[in-house]
Amino acid sequence: MFNEAISMLHQTDNGNIILHQIISDNSILSIQEIKPIKCDSSLNLILGLDNNDIKWIPKNEFKEGFGIHISNIDGVIKIDSSIDNRVIIDDKIKDTNIYYNNERIGFGRPPMHSYKLDVAVPENTLMTAFHVGDGKYGFSMGNGTSNGFIPEIIGMGSDENDAGLYFIGRAGNEKSSDIPLIIIDGRNHLHQKSTNRPLFGVTNSDYNNYKFIIDQNGLVGIGKKSEIYKVEVNGSIKAKNFILDSSVSMNELIEIIIEQKTEIDQLKQRVNTIENSLK
Repeated sequence: MFNEAISMLHQTDNGNIILHQIISDNSILSIQEIKPIKCDSSLNLILGLDNNDIKWIPKNEFKEGFGIHISNIDGVIKIDSSIDNRVIIDDKIKDTNIYYNNERIGFGRPPMHSYKLDVAVPENTLMTAFHVGDGKYGFSMGNGTSNGFIPEIIGMGSDENDAGLYFIGRAGNEKSSDIPLIIIDGRNHLHQKSTNRPLFGVTNSDYNNYKFIIDQNGLVGIGKKSEIYKVEVNGSIKAKNFILDSSVSMNELIEIIIEQKTEIDQLKQRVNTIENSLK
């Protein structure tokens, strides 16, 4: 950007202007000579870029940001600095609502906190802020409600063979660890554990009917909300075995019951035999 500079110019008899040099206050730009180009007599021209060539451009063809205004005042041709040709002004890309500062980008507002990419999504507005896909199918993030703000992640496949949303966690090596590859972490605004609402739920387009839910105390409900027991199921359970404690499994208990029933049946038979022999 030129604050003010006097250039060594002169106008030829046929109306051409020859620019020998531009002097800026911080010596950013120094041009020794530009090929003369036919101009109008008013000298109301712009020094700008045209197909990567520096040329004099009539002001009525000039778009702000492409050059600087040249005027003839009292016989001295000066460069007018009133036209700002910077691309980024006050951390904002000119003529946009996009902000850039120190490799951080903000859409709709300056990037907050230490975010590298920040997209402003207003409250009480159902809106997709981020999308990757072909414009119709893909992955998107935004506000999921017009009443407040619900962070929403949506995946949409193109047909029944495509997963709606697919998560994958991949380790960088085969070293053992107690940390899961995929973690869902719920907490309150103080980064402490939540005590007043469930942590995770799965529904089928019905927020009042959870197919699977884990509450804030770690209780699990399948087909219903957990209330008392560690796991509560609304329906039948089929499994190969259940471990009742550290020493006895459900299968072992059933075997014990069967053995005891067999012994009881055998005892009944002996009693019947004795009773029949006494008659």
